[in-house]
Amino acid sequence: MTQPTPQFVTRRGAQLLLDNQPFVVSGANYWQAMNLGMPSGPSSNRARVLRDLADLSSRGINMIRILAASEASQFGKQPDRMYPALMRAPGQYDDEVFAGLDWVLAQLPRFNMYATVSLNNYWTWSGGAAQYVSWATDTRIPYPVQWDPVRQVFEGGDYQAYLDYTNRFYADPQIYNTTQRWYRSHIERVVSRVNTVSGTRYSDDPAILAWELMNEPQIVEGPAGEKQVARWIDDSARLISELDPHHLITTGAESKNGRDWFHIMHGSPAITLASCHFWPLNWGYYNSTDPSSASVDYSIAKMRDFVGDNAKWAHELDLPTVLFEFGMMRDNWGEFAGLRAYEPQAPVSHRNRFYAAVYDAVRKQLAPHGPFAGAAFWALDRRSAARAARLE
Repeated sequence: MTQPTPQFVTRRGAQLLLDNQPFVVSGANYWQAMNLGMPSGPSSNRARVLRDLADLSSRGINMIRILAASEASQFGKQPDRMYPALMRAPGQYDDEVFAGLDWVLAQLPRFNMYATVSLNNYWTWSGGAAQYVSWATDTRIPYPVQWDPVRQVFEGGDYQAYLDYTNRFYADPQIYNTTQRWYRSHIERVVSRVNTVSGTRYSDDPAILAWELMNEPQIVEGPAGEKQVARWIDDSARLISELDPHHLITTGAESKNGRDWFHIMHGSPAITLASCHFWPLNWGYYNSTDPSSASVDYSIAKMRDFVGDNAKWAHELDLPTVLFEFGMMRDNWGEFAGLRAYEPQAPVSHRNRFYAAVYDAVRKQLAPHGPFAGAAFWALDRRSAARAARLE
């Protein structure tokens, strides 16, 4: 059977286009795709990927957001880290993991789907920016506080210490040239790669919707920090645009720190797609153990304000924007309190209300009414069935 030939998603002002028609992202985060697509090994499960893509496509999903980066530690296996890593050490790659990424990208045309491909991660679960700092300084990562789903509390390390450590990736002049040499080399390696399955260079592959600099880069306080983050974004995005004139480029930002930081993170001329995320639990709006409507109602109100603000800011820059992450856990009370809230049988009454409100808020800001170009829920995994909606 001949697979459909995808076309590049493009941009005109604050609108995404496909074949010169408005394109709306109905997306899912599928961070584990690269490892599941490996040809062999304990992480490999290509049959599951095909089932997942078929299921997502049948529900109206047309984009998956995936990683093309994961990094191993020189200090052995680390907590809360995905394995095997794509990059074993700076410039040293696991060809089997790369082959998994090739295979996943080659499947997307069968399902009329696109991928937003992230080239780094701020958080520890893939190694990410902190691992670059660890390599450059030969020091151990001070892991941040972690959520304990049983005790319903955050516990563990010093969160600020982790932020300060990880921010050194783009804000420490003593190691900046080193971390960025490795990161830029990784960008070149990925963007210029020739897919071993399809034979298509990644930079020429229409199945890729956009390149993302990093999942959730965080701010660095003060005027110097603003300049450092802006420099890193501009340098990185310009490099990608030089290597690949076809694809959109986004930052991966949460856009949670107000208008000024939105402009800092999206002001580079090489950034062609804005990004935002919304996390009511992480940001203190949602109490997952409260069965009443009060907490979810408050979360919905804050989300509507957030979407409205991001629409205004994206309009100011004449950029389309996508809510690349949003999520809410299953009902976490009664017989499903604690770890049982992660079981597929746990109810999703609050989540369903929240998701419906998110889709409604984004839909109202789609072109021509606003600059939003869609949304992507977090996240698909084998323990839960996604409830998705078309946004057109």
